[in-house]
Amino acid sequence: MTAIEENRITIAPLETPDDIATAKEIYLDAFPPAEQRPWEKILSRCDGKLDLTGVYMNRRLVGMITTWDFDGFTYIEHFVIDPTLRGRGIGSAAIRLMQSKCAPLPLLLEAEPEHLSPQALSRIKFYQRLGFHIIDRSYVQPPYDTYLPPVHLWLMSTSADLSPQQASLLLHRVVYNVARS
Repeated sequence: MTAIEENRITIAPLETPDDIATAKEIYLDAFPPAEQRPWEKILSRCDGKLDLTGVYMNRRLVGMITTWDFDGFTYIEHFVIDPTLRGRGIGSAAIRLMQSKCAPLPLLLEAEPEHLSPQALSRIKFYQRLGFHIIDRSYVQPPYDTYLPPVHLWLMSTSADLSPQQASLLLHRVVYNVARS
């Protein structure tokens, strides 16, 4: 993937050791253990199926996005912006860039249900402002490891027509390596 730019925000492959170390720090701080893919598996790109993209502001890494490309949609597994820089439009610009990059395919992601916390409600509204729709309120993310619990999340997509059942089955089988959901 080549770099794509919106104003001063760019998304591009994460490649330098310094950027990878910064991304790891932002990632580990942002997600609870039950929602973290082991960092080593992210770096291995899950056998070439996962893309690791940096979000840059004025050429400085400020966030990261991990994605999986499928025939009918692009799945955003993780998306995080440095918490000290949130609220400045960086995340919105990064998602719009991903939408442009993946067009005409819709984007799909998992989000915490809005009733869990004020932050979860804020995230849901953030994604809705960017054109995402809640397509499944009963989705369960399989655990990343046997000692972790499954996580109840909502599926959101930029296409209200995306089948939540088909998307869920594909995510469970390919992303989480679970035969049945």
